[in-house]
Amino acid sequence: MLSFRLSLGLRRLAGAPCAAIAALDVPSRALSSWPPHYTLTMPSLSPTMEKGNLSKWTKSEGDEVAAGDVVAEIETDKASMEMDSQEEGFLAKILVPGGTSDIIVGTPIAILAEEQEDVAKFAQYAAADTGAPESSESRSEGQAASTSSSSGTAPGPKASRVGPAVLRLARQLNVDPASVSGTGPDGMVVKGDLLGSPPSASPLPSKPAPSTPAPAASDDAAADDHEDVPHTTIRRIIAKGLLDSKLGFPHQYATIDVELDPLLKFRKELKELGVVASVNDFVVKAVAVALRENLNMNSFWDESAGEARRSDSVDIAVAVATDGGLITPVVYGADGKKVAEINEEVKDLAARARANKLKPHEFQGGTFTISNLGMFGIKEFSAIINPYGTQGAIMAVGGGQERTVMEEDGSLGSVTVMTCQVSLDGRAFGGQEVGAFLKTFARKLENPSSLLM
Repeated sequence: MLSFRLSLGLRRLAGAPCAAIAALDVPSRALSSWPPHYTLTMPSLSPTMEKGNLSKWTKSEGDEVAAGDVVAEIETDKASMEMDSQEEGFLAKILVPGGTSDIIVGTPIAILAEEQEDVAKFAQYAAADTGAPESSESRSEGQAASTSSSSGTAPGPKASRVGPAVLRLARQLNVDPASVSGTGPDGMVVKGDLLGSPPSASPLPSKPAPSTPAPAASDDAAADDHEDVPHTTIRRIIAKGLLDSKLGFPHQYATIDVELDPLLKFRKELKELGVVASVNDFVVKAVAVALRENLNMNSFWDESAGEARRSDSVDIAVAVATDGGLITPVVYGADGKKVAEINEEVKDLAARARANKLKPHEFQGGTFTISNLGMFGIKEFSAIINPYGTQGAIMAVGGGQERTVMEEDGSLGSVTVMTCQVSLDGRAFGGQEVGAFLKTFARKLENPSSLLM
């Protein structure tokens, strides 16, 4: 999951001017009755962001907070960020618990007291309206605790977090998930926890079944069942974005084969001179130069204006796979950079993307995307246009493949060919634009020395 750090400006309440106080959520008690403190609010990362998720708090109530300390992790529609404090103090009151979703931007989420002895005074503090729904995890745990309290039994850890497959197996084995200690993510009960548990004293309620009794479950049948794996917010957002792109963008495709042998030979010559550059670095450079020479392809469809808008800066987004999902760091002004510079920048961006250290501007934007799966042995594939930002096309790059060809003298020979396919928004481009672009791209890549000029 991609993350970055946000320096959060805090609003000091004590002694604030009346106009500023009126703009804040005033606590239920009189403002003057509270010791000097700061209010942490849900941050906004972009002009279009309205809500976000609070993944977890990294500080607990009563903990000392120094300037620059990370206090929480926030999930947005694009990334997971670390929120740090610019003020010193003590975390006096958490207003929104970790795991809460859809928190409105600007909502108070915590109170930071200036003095340690004032922490206890905020025990009953409550914002007028946090604007955040109760987290599903907190709500389900509360319901489980209430049920257990009325029955006189203690609930199992995370007992309410049971997927449909696990619940079905629990009914088959007559095991109460609430009595089982979960070993899955965040204490979630998984199938293995149930298989080693004794039957419940009282049968579990079951779904309506046909009149014919179902056969008893066997170990083989249980093993054939699937296991529920919690999905990350980032992957859910990626899935929604890709669906929106396919439904909203009229995708068209154009494919070209590029002979790689001149480039492979040229890379060996550069390596002997101490210059290191990958095939993908040359692809980035060739795409950038081709876009500069065919600037109409450096466009996107503006839905609000109902027309294509051309970008003057050639900024290439390079797809990078991380544990949290796919992210696309951007090489800005790639057409004006040397191949060696692109090599160093892409390596740095990719390393920090996988280490969750990218800053927002380093992965937002771009005018064209490159996705390369050649290192996985993929010969050819179709990519989906990035629905966010100012892009109208994406290039899918396959791996080099040996092909047999007939030479001019009639003899047989072999060449290394790389297949590249462009997915483009049919509203912004036509066949003439993409054809001219791909012709320029292939010519540049097959004459790699021209890319160093």
